This record gives sequence, structure tokens and C-alpha cells, in this order.
Amino acid sequence: MSEKLFERLQKDTKIVANARFNSSKRLAKKTWWSLFSISAISVALILLTICENSIGLKFVEPILFLDLSLPSWIFTTLSSIIVLALSIAISSARLDVLYEKMHDSAIRINRVSKLIEARKEANRTDLYFTSLNEYQKVISENPINHEDIDFLIAKSEVNKNCGNRYKFRKYITQNLCLIPYYLITFISLSVIVSVLEKVVVKIC
Repeated sequence: MSEKLFERLQKDTKIVANARFNSSKRLAKKTWWSLFSISAISVALILLTICENSIGLKFVEPILFLDLSLPSWIFTTLSSIIVLALSIAISSARLDVLYEKMHDSAIRINRVSKLIEARKEANRTDLYFTSLNEYQKVISENPINHEDIDFLIAKSEVNKNCGNRYKFRKYITQNLCLIPYYLITFISLSVIVSVLEKVVVKIC
């Protein structure tokens, strides 16, 4: 019975550690894309403002490969609102702090998991409650938790059940939150290319 409890505890800690590692990676990616998108739209806004005053630019193309024009003042207004909203969201979410806490928790739980595995192999089943207390101590000291998607991905990896559902969660579902940042970056780069193209035409 004690051996089964040890095995179950070791598996649980491994899943939770993997889930928190996955969560920290997801948070790091979200942090990078949020900062990159706000930088891209800021550059587009600055470039557009300069060209409005220097060459009298009135229209921009917000989507590459489409013949769609948008008055520059509308894009400037929308960009300012988006920059403000993103800045507030990034500041409120404190993604960098969450990432550090999640990564630290994952490392500590992973250390406990390996310790439990070593004790199990050494038949030290008498240390079950010691191991359980060590695990609970890490959890209590860092109350921040991973999300369900992280747990489901980690559970599939630990159980070596990496089928289509796992791949869908791993490569699609957990990245859906990045779509707004992808769109903002794409539109910003489109406007930058549009503005630079008009500048070159004006000069030539």
C-alpha cells in the first residue's frame, strides 16, 4: 500500500511540475509577444506621425496585399487607444512576475519529485509522509497555480499519451490567447511597410 502511495505521489508531483513548467513557458511567450506588439505599433505610430507632418501623409494601408486604405488620423487614434490598453493590461497582469514565480515553483516541485523517486527506488516507504509534507510545503509557499490547459498537457506527457488531442492542446489551444498580439503586430508591420513605401515614392 505504501509503495502505491509513493508511486501515486511521485506521479502527481511530476505532472504538477511539468504543468508549471508549461505554464511558465506560456507566460514567457505571452510576455514576449505583448511587448513586441506594443513596440511594433508604437514604431508605426511614431513613423506615421512624422510622415504626416513632413510629407503630408493622409492614408495608410493597414493590411498587406489588400488594396485597403485607412485615413491616417483614424489609425493614429486607434493606435493610441491600443497602446494605452496594452500598457495597462501588461502592467496589471504582471506577466514577468507570474512567470518567475511559476518557474521557481516548477523547479522546486521537480526537485521534490526526483527526491520521491529516489526514496521509492531505495524502498524508503517510511518517508512517504515526509515527502508529502515537502510537496505541500512548496505548494503552500507559492499559492499561484497553473491553468487547466497546462495540467492536461502535462498529464498527457507524463502518461505518454501524446495523441491528436494532446497536439491540439499543445500547439493550438494554449496559443489562442496570442492571436490578438499576432494581429496587432501584423497590422503594425503592414502600416510601417505602407508608410516607408510612400516615403520612397515621394522622394523618388
